[in-house]
Amino acid sequence: MASLTAITALGGITACDKTIGGIRIVEIADCCLASLAMRRGKAASFRKAAKKALGTDLPAPGQWTGNDTHGVIWMGPDQFLVEAETGTADLAGGLAASFGGAASITDQSDAWVRFDITGKDVPAMLERLSAADTRLMQGGAAVRTPIHHMLCVLVRRDAYISFTIYGPRASAQSLHHALTATAASL
Repeated sequence: MASLTAITALGGITACDKTIGGIRIVEIADCCLASLAMRRGKAASFRKAAKKALGTDLPAPGQWTGNDTHGVIWMGPDQFLVEAETGTADLAGGLAASFGGAASITDQSDAWVRFDITGKDVPAMLERLSAADTRLMQGGAAVRTPIHHMLCVLVRRDAYISFTIYGPRASAQSLHHALTATAASL
């Protein structure tokens, strides 16, 4: 049997963690993701299952909600991206069992790369990369926006200096380069 070693989206054995000036950029390699979309005519059972399975209310448009076990990002009308720690056994399968025929669910864990970015100058850095008005984003805000020619999801985790960027995993190196180069230019 072949001996395989898991690697991160950036190609490392361990997640990349860089601090440039006062900005810390951390690759988060231990996050499970699943898309969650309500099926037509199933609104009542969908919302009931969501409250029970996720332990949190579904976010309003342009928002993120979360608790100790799940984060939920609004992606479009009746469409959400669910986050959980890697230790969560089969996130998509567990959601499918909870939602039954009320939702369509697909595993997205290997489709995205996640970078958590902290520091007082993060809004200044992000305004050079994106059209999103990061200075006015409140804690819990989420927006889909191009970052360095890649469609990404930008989440403001709190009201101060903590952001998450989800980008296409296939472009992880390009996105990381854009983030580190912009941080260095401040």
